[in-house]
This record gives sequence, structure tokens and C-alpha cells, in this order.
Amino acid sequence: MTDNNALIPKYWIGKDKKKISCKEKIKLMQNNLDEFQEMLNDIHDEAVLMGIDENQFKKVLLDIIRNMKNNLKDV
Repeated sequence: MTDNNALIPKYWIGKDKKKISCKEKIKLMQNNLDEFQEMLNDIHDEAVLMGIDENQFKKVLLDIIRNMKNNLKDV
């Protein structure tokens, strides 16, 4: 696992523009991001092994992220 601490903000901001202070929420977010990074690394490695162009692969990932929508109701 690569160290992404430099990429992770020192604190998270809520939609009310205040810092999220709940340690459990912060810990959960960090764990989710660690799992996400691990999954991305695995998918990236498989793409490279298949011979897929890394720049195209990264562009597709960024496009997916840019087009993400919140599926939650009333949040």
C-alpha cells in the first residue's frame, strides 16, 4: 500500500462548511480511502498487464469520478 497521507486533507469539511470532528467518521473515511486505493492499484496493475495505455486508463478513471452522482435521497 502506498502512503497517501500527503493526498488526504488534514480535516474534512461538512456541507455546513464546518470541520468534521467525529473521530469515528474520520477513521471510517480513511479506511474507505485505503480500500479504494488498494482496489485502484489492483485494477491499474491488471490494466498494465493487459497492455492498456496508462494515460488512457487514468483519463477514464478521472472521467468516472467527474461524472459521479450522489444517489442518496434528501442528503
